[in-house]
Amino acid sequence: MKVSFRKSEKELIAKIRGGNTKAMENVYLQNRSEFVSWAESKFGINYEDALDHYQDTVTIFFEQVMDGRITNVSSSVKTYLFGIGKNRIKQQFDVSSRQEKHMEGLAEHYQFLAQHEDAAEAYERSRTQTQTMFEKLGDNCKEILKLFYFDKRSMSEIAKIMNHKSEAVSRTTKKRCLEKLRAGSKETLADG
Repeated sequence: MKVSFRKSEKELIAKIRGGNTKAMENVYLQNRSEFVSWAESKFGINYEDALDHYQDTVTIFFEQVMDGRITNVSSSVKTYLFGIGKNRIKQQFDVSSRQEKHMEGLAEHYQFLAQHEDAAEAYERSRTQTQTMFEKLGDNCKEILKLFYFDKRSMSEIAKIMNHKSEAVSRTTKKRCLEKLRAGSKETLADG
């Protein structure tokens, strides 16, 4: 994404890109307290978390300046920083919400298994079979499924890690790997 700023801010961006540490420090200090207060009130997070998000936000901003991604959308540096921050905080809430739901589901699952011995045996048998089938998958399939389901990586991250040409290639590969895993489980269930 190309981003452009007003003339005075374009000069600031040029200074940052040129390695002017004073310009970087000014951007950091000028926006920190307002960002932290905004994040605390808007998202109900504590000071330390808000400050962590701000530091991540500024780091992303500086990286984008340095690699030339920031140079054709009208906004101020402050607006741009707050936009990055808002997306980062929302992303954290999405991850936290998914983890909380997952933990609730696990608690119910283990409670059910504790109350039903035959279900626990079936679960253990199924888990062992799935693990065996997973081990039979090729290295690429094991890696992509591990990255997606265990490491919680996005498809764009997986595409880079796996050296795929695009996210679509990663998605298709993951789908085929899951189909292999499902087909293996159907064969195992049919065998007994």
